[in-house]
Amino acid sequence: MDNLKSLLDSKQYDLVLKLTETSTSSNDLFYRISAFIFLGKYEDALYVIQDHQEILESNLPALINAHINLLCVLGRFEQAYTVLDYYNNLPYQSQVVEEILRKMPKVIEAEEKKQTTYKFYSDEEIEQMLRSDKFEDVLLALDTIKNRDILSFLPILKELLVSNSKEVIKSYILMMLVKKEVDRDLVIVKKGKEIKVNPKHLIPPFIGEIFDGVVKGFDKEFKDSTLSQIATQLFSQYTIYIYPEEYPYSVKEYLAAFYLLAKDYASSMNSDLSSLSFINELDLEKINKIKEEIDKMLEEF
Repeated sequence: MDNLKSLLDSKQYDLVLKLTETSTSSNDLFYRISAFIFLGKYEDALYVIQDHQEILESNLPALINAHINLLCVLGRFEQAYTVLDYYNNLPYQSQVVEEILRKMPKVIEAEEKKQTTYKFYSDEEIEQMLRSDKFEDVLLALDTIKNRDILSFLPILKELLVSNSKEVIKSYILMMLVKKEVDRDLVIVKKGKEIKVNPKHLIPPFIGEIFDGVVKGFDKEFKDSTLSQIATQLFSQYTIYIYPEEYPYSVKEYLAAFYLLAKDYASSMNSDLSSLSFINELDLEKINKIKEEIDKMLEEF
């Protein structure tokens, strides 16, 4: 570790990347992220976080700072707020972590204002980004729209709520309209089904009895902080995917399904549900079907 620090201090970034290429050490991975940042390779730094999230969460203060700041540098402010919601819902938060989380909304807001000062996108450029096949282009367009007259973009947003091929993009569009309290009767198509909505009257995601029950249940039932953190991240993504629909399953069914999913993501060979206190209440065949259904949804992330 000291060697990597010395190499980083002496600006030997490529050598740091070579030495950490196959490492799964949390400290090594943070040096790898730093090397990518110094080289201006922000996407690569972000991929390290996404690929090793559960390992890096052993140092939450450093991870939160790195993750949120990278998203801000890349101009993905809407995603930064979503990621911040994820970290706010993690268990085992120390006073240091809570202080960082308390300050982060102001950090995101300040960076957003700074970037919009330097880069102006025309309405035509925004429309092109909204129609892009690249996920990051759409998120950048949505972040830009927030600081404009959002109603002037409503025709294309209404179109995308129906026609965009990605359920997640539709959800992000609707979440932005909800945040801006847009008072219009709209239609969103989710999994081929038309849903009539008015953003002003919709409840935002990440709140409610089922969401709270599932997230708290991860901590109570899993008794493994790594599995709990992975499950919380996956459940937050799933929540975005299905929004604005209500959760179709019970808290216990979600706990069992995400227990299996978290085990898969952690590459655990043991997928036994017997450690759950309510195992005898479960229809195991149904749980496996729920797990497969959700796993397919998460492929969009």
